[in-house]
Amino acid sequence: MTGGALPVADPWFVLDAVAPGVVRITEPHLDVLIRANLYLIEGRTHDLLVDSGMGVGRLRPVLDRPVTKPLILFTTHAHVDHIGGHHEFPDAEILVHPAEAEALRRPDLPPGLGFDQFEPATRADLEALGFRTEGSLIDALPRAGYDPDRYRCIGAEPSRLVEEGDTVELGDRRFEVLHLPGHSPGGLALWEPASGVLVAGDTLYDGLLLDMIAGASIPDYRESLRRLRDLPVTRVLGGHREPFGRDRMVELVDLYLAWRKP
Repeated sequence: MTGGALPVADPWFVLDAVAPGVVRITEPHLDVLIRANLYLIEGRTHDLLVDSGMGVGRLRPVLDRPVTKPLILFTTHAHVDHIGGHHEFPDAEILVHPAEAEALRRPDLPPGLGFDQFEPATRADLEALGFRTEGSLIDALPRAGYDPDRYRCIGAEPSRLVEEGDTVELGDRRFEVLHLPGHSPGGLALWEPASGVLVAGDTLYDGLLLDMIAGASIPDYRESLRRLRDLPVTRVLGGHREPFGRDRMVELVDLYLAWRKP
């Protein structure tokens, strides 16, 4: 694969406000399969970044201006499309579940930005679900001279391991950590009871939930989604696609539970 025929996209990241004090950051030139949502949440004493994307474009310069306080970098899970930019923030407090810590330190993915980096069985499963599985994972370059074939996900060292019942404090905002395995063993979400905002990672988003990949568990996924259904959520900020409200959350959970029978 070569990036010679691809245009340069400037800017690489798109920022938009999705809730009070919450900015979503996306990478629109990534394939939809790996086009994750990052969230920058402003607090009185700390700012919070949830996930860091694929690491194709340089995220740190985008955040240097809006981030004016100590930064907490929260890892919903250690899949490459959510941790690629972690290494740019060695001065941040990096949080991750113990089950995902080693994957954050040493991401296990071949170099390059093509679908050929995925295992054949994974590609076959994705194709059966309607995903594109050939060619490049990007349709533009983040800067002139960028070589997609040299892409590699760089690991980062966690600062703190967090589990169910821990909290993330921003001074005027307080998030509860939820351990929600299913998509991955150490999948985490952030729940803010005061606002009803749920930052769900890849446990829940408005699209087909991937539960056939390595480390996934359908029984765990069912239990995690049943937990979320009982929360008085007003706004779901998923790891992919568009945010949505409680009615859509319940609909998505019920669809999954009906699809994946015990």
